Amino acid sequence: MSTRTSQHRLGGIALVCALVLLVAGLCAFAQPAAAAGATGPAAAATATPSGVKAAVKGATMNVRGGPGTTFPVIASAKKGQSFDVQGKTKDGAWLQLCCFSGKPGWASASLVTVTGDLKKVPVPEGLPNPPPAAKPAAKAGGKPAGVLLYSVLNRDADRWELWEYNFATAKSRFLKEWRTEVAFAPDYKQVVYYAWPGAVGGKNGLYAANPDLSGERLIIPGGAYPSFAPSGGRLSAQGGNSMYILNSDGSGLRKLEVGEYPDWSPVDDWIAHRGCYGPDCGLWITHADSGERRRLTTGGGDGQPAWSPDGKQIAYISKEDGNFEIYKINRDGSGKVRLTDTPQSDGLPIWSPDGKWIAFRSDRSGKWAICVMRSDGSGVAQVVEADVLPLWFWEKMAWRP
Repeated sequence: MSTRTSQHRLGGIALVCALVLLVAGLCAFAQPAAAAGATGPAAAATATPSGVKAAVKGATMNVRGGPGTTFPVIASAKKGQSFDVQGKTKDGAWLQLCCFSGKPGWASASLVTVTGDLKKVPVPEGLPNPPPAAKPAAKAGGKPAGVLLYSVLNRDADRWELWEYNFATAKSRFLKEWRTEVAFAPDYKQVVYYAWPGAVGGKNGLYAANPDLSGERLIIPGGAYPSFAPSGGRLSAQGGNSMYILNSDGSGLRKLEVGEYPDWSPVDDWIAHRGCYGPDCGLWITHADSGERRRLTTGGGDGQPAWSPDGKQIAYISKEDGNFEIYKINRDGSGKVRLTDTPQSDGLPIWSPDGKWIAFRSDRSGKWAICVMRSDGSGVAQVVEADVLPLWFWEKMAWRP
């Protein structure tokens, strides 16, 4: 397993630049098939009097049956495709594009580059009302419990720090500097994390310790994003763009598969992760021993999967509609539900030990913080500010009772 370098995981300007390169690589996803009605890089669409065009900016773009995220997805388009703009909403936030299987569709204006004068594009009469968002009613009473471990960027000291938040006292506490990417063992009697070079005499890598971080010991040099098997005897981890399996004492290291953000099921030997295999990008589950792989999602921007404690659902992030939001899905790929809906970024979900809550990082308040919500997406509340770099994708958290 390759060892991380200062280019990949050091603070300050060098870290920002290195992570820009890293994420650029991670986000170079293969493209889906062209939307119906499109030929080549540019979509062949019926010309409109306005002459206004919209070109897809990102890797993929969802096209919906109406102007809003509660309308169903009717098609997808890929980067570089261009469509005629036939209509718009009054505020210009959504554009009606032509055409997908002979019918117009709607896309968020933030996902396209427009050429031409949008003022010439009409607002269609009789715009459909959006269907109600499918979100269960909030459950009365109850509060999250336990202790959450999370990393914080201390900009004054130019370093990462590991902290804990106690839900019972509503207080946070500093633990150690230069420790990040945490995971608890199934019995919560030890924690594994990444320790940076300056904190461990240059011997950076994955370390194990007692819950209070005493008794720190090196498991293996390098590595990232650790996750325990339900037996506690094995770990999954990431090295470069590949996933590895190893014993919890560092022995028996072997490569499992190309992939990112591995998270081991708490009930069996399936590992959820992101991956691209030929043109097929999205979330997958791969068996730790047989290597059998099953597809869960098709989104090129899907990542950071986190199993529910009962192993029946997976929370994850997706850029399905332009910015990172949190979704959950059943382990067989059915029942996808969007849990957050803000113009800002939400990510790095982690379930509470009882499965009733999900903690996540968000900059919805204008500052990066940790929030919690019920597992149905209701009852969102900020619990503590926790700064991160603009590219925050590796700062996973851990939750114990």
